[in-house]
Amino acid sequence: MATSLLDIRQLECFIAVAEELHMGRAASRLHMTQPPLTRRINRLEHDLGVRLFARHSGGMQLTEPGAVLLDRAYRIVRLSDHAVERTRLADRGHVGELAIGYFGTTIFDAVPRLLRGFLGRHPEVALRLELAPKNVQAEAIADGRMHIGFSRFYRDEPGLTVRRVCTEPVFVALPDSHPLLRRGEVRVADLRDEEIVLFPSAPRPSFADEISQICNDAGFVVRVACEAEDAVTALSYVAASGLCAIVPRSATCIGLPGVSFALLGDARWQDLSCLHRAGEVAPVARSFLNYLDNWTEAKERARIAIPK
Repeated sequence: MATSLLDIRQLECFIAVAEELHMGRAASRLHMTQPPLTRRINRLEHDLGVRLFARHSGGMQLTEPGAVLLDRAYRIVRLSDHAVERTRLADRGHVGELAIGYFGTTIFDAVPRLLRGFLGRHPEVALRLELAPKNVQAEAIADGRMHIGFSRFYRDEPGLTVRRVCTEPVFVALPDSHPLLRRGEVRVADLRDEEIVLFPSAPRPSFADEISQICNDAGFVVRVACEAEDAVTALSYVAASGLCAIVPRSATCIGLPGVSFALLGDARWQDLSCLHRAGEVAPVARSFLNYLDNWTEAKERARIAIPK
């Protein structure tokens, strides 16, 4: 087909001549000499089999087919420029889809704030969130179906990198009427006689294992009332059954009636981590990780992980 012979440079030359209606002025505008421009226009008319310009002693005039081509040429050049711009933006990680996996309480505080900050600076990036256990995240990231995962206690996996995002203090969730709440700050040993809901029940290692170890370090074996699938379920047990649960700061954003929180002052703070491919990553993931580097450095400089 003759139209397959069109290219962007031909169309730019045609547009310049159509707007100037003068070969010399069009050639000067295009930073070229007049003879090669005249040959381009003649060749274009030959390939299309139509006259684009009516030439007369007073100058040039667009024919009706020429006017039709000019309208389409504007659109094609704009689309071409847009395609080039979007391609370059994609290479810099400013457009595209960012696929994020999350698990546990990470989604209740730090991760949304982090993602909101990134998307505020990259408004043309589309976000895809997926609730996924750590092992599912690892498989999806290794296969390229997911860019970044957020959770705690990741295992070392070949080809994947774990980096700490922030740390957060630990709280105990208690029924509103519990006498320990009058102390303001609770110590781990104060929970020696309490029945505790552990979470998550899987996968391991998990925050549940960490709580057992924290209690062991305080000199007692945790009295496990039950194991819950997640923090919301664990806090539901506190609200409904009068049990208690030990939770990271992010879980205190979950508001359930009848549940209050007290800082567990002597419990070690807990890391929130992210998982991503080692080495080369997709441009949009690289852009996010660069933002994450600055975000975590700012938190370290301020010596805070997650504000109360």
